[in-house]
Amino acid sequence: MADLDTKWLRAAVVLADELNFCRAAQKLHIGQSTLTKQIHALENFLGLTLFVRDSRKVSLTPAGEKFVPEARIALLHTERAIQIAREADRDCEITLHIGKSPYTDPYLLSNLLSFRLPLFPNLKIKLCSKLAADLSHDLLNGTLDMAFLTGMPETPRISAATVSDQPFFVAMLEDDDLALNPEVDHSHLAGVSCILFERHVHPTLYDALCKAAKPATKPGTSIHHVMTAEDASQFVLRGLGVAVLTQAGAWRIARNGITIRPLCIAGLRLETRLACRSDSQGRVVSEFLRGFVRRLKERTNAKQLRLGLAH
Repeated sequence: MADLDTKWLRAAVVLADELNFCRAAQKLHIGQSTLTKQIHALENFLGLTLFVRDSRKVSLTPAGEKFVPEARIALLHTERAIQIAREADRDCEITLHIGKSPYTDPYLLSNLLSFRLPLFPNLKIKLCSKLAADLSHDLLNGTLDMAFLTGMPETPRISAATVSDQPFFVAMLEDDDLALNPEVDHSHLAGVSCILFERHVHPTLYDALCKAAKPATKPGTSIHHVMTAEDASQFVLRGLGVAVLTQAGAWRIARNGITIRPLCIAGLRLETRLACRSDSQGRVVSEFLRGFVRRLKERTNAKQLRLGLAH
């Protein structure tokens, strides 16, 4: 019997992700006919049908739904074995691929880049920035070792530790009536036009914000959409509304006539977790996750201690 070809596994995993032969072939950098042959070869090898395809769509059979997650893990372990061997050959240099979103607190990133593991002195960090949904996808398919996930639903396929928990902030003109309040709640937002991030930037957070804060629910109010805090500042300065932002984004624009207040609504917070795959077997990943979380706790406790002594 012929051996199982890893190219067949990769073809099945990518086709399951795309559910489209044309897009999957493009992603694999092969012709569509080659992809079809690889899928047929895999199904013949297994004696099973993994995909059902017609002129309009591709779908997984029950056997395919069970096979693809295991094939993904097998590919991940194969690629990890190759990576570790190559790194060992380069004087034990190890690279961790870590992803972040635009909402990741800069304080976390500064701690991440300065963190060192004594057991892995040649450890290097390769950081990338993507939207939250893309980070989860890359984490599950093995492209990333770890990722800072902000406001993402929990899944049993991902293990994570909370590293930050913050409220949203509202940026407004200094002479705005809202500035008279020490904090803002949903009743304040209902009467003014709001400036929010585009939904595709983070659908989960956007929907949670709209549900809890209920912006633009009165006649004459509206929602404006932006991509960055700097874009939002221009809207605020032109009197088009108040902007709901992350803490880091709000602080960046809190000047030149703009002030900020915390948005205090029960259950609406920016929780950031440092996550890895639940089935990750890499020692360096688990050591880094535990060590980094421990370091953050120590620094937080030290700050609180210094504040207590100052009184």
